[in-house]
Amino acid sequence: MKDQSVIVCIEKAADAPLLLAWAKLLAGRLRNKRLVALNVSKDGSPSWLKEVGIPYIGLKGDWKTAIEGLPTMLEGILAITLCDPQAPRQSLANPHTLHRQFSKCKIAYVCIHPESIVWQSTPSVALTLTHKREGKEKLVWASYLARFMGAHLTIAHPNYRDEGLQRRLKNNMKFVEKMYSPLKIDYSEYILGSSTREDEQVLEQVAPDMLVARATDTRERTLFDLFSVLPEYRLMGHSSHTPILFLNPRDDLYILCD
Repeated sequence: MKDQSVIVCIEKAADAPLLLAWAKLLAGRLRNKRLVALNVSKDGSPSWLKEVGIPYIGLKGDWKTAIEGLPTMLEGILAITLCDPQAPRQSLANPHTLHRQFSKCKIAYVCIHPESIVWQSTPSVALTLTHKREGKEKLVWASYLARFMGAHLTIAHPNYRDEGLQRRLKNNMKFVEKMYSPLKIDYSEYILGSSTREDEQVLEQVAPDMLVARATDTRERTLFDLFSVLPEYRLMGHSSHTPILFLNPRDDLYILCD
């Protein structure tokens, strides 16, 4: 198996120190994955890219095409990118632009707020689990963070009044136990106050050091949804500045091999 990489998407030199600090932490703990800095622009590789201190690639073109090719081009397994709600619309760091450019990303990607503080101790990681069948990839990535980084996991879920929804949730929790028990992964459960905006509730009530979230499946959006704000935007702009590890809803999502 080829070496897997953590890709650091750096748009400008000023962003490099923070993104590299996060990337080195995550790559080091995820079994010492290779680090590669990536910059994409209309003019090609900028001069400052040579000074980042890790292997780098400067491409001439557009970010979306480069990001979609990360698994095959660089054996990428995780991408790190800046997310700044105050960034201009044309910047990759702008939540709307970031979402558009990463919408076809086949690997997990971590959105880092400019004011995020790099972990100095054992982190806490949270994810939400509902009655839907969409949590497997989140549980897999959370297991990596628990096993390789020693993270404490919290699985938050609604307390449904509907018996059918509650039964489906219990089945999903049984899957968690079946998956985590052989790996000896401990986790805490947290009951949410309602079954709406679950991820935002976790950021406000659990206050984890990282949230593992699933991006919206555009194939499931209704006409009403088209006129509403995507949950990703609310998470990216949340006042907690919590790093968000996003997973796109794909049938061919790349995950770690161990």
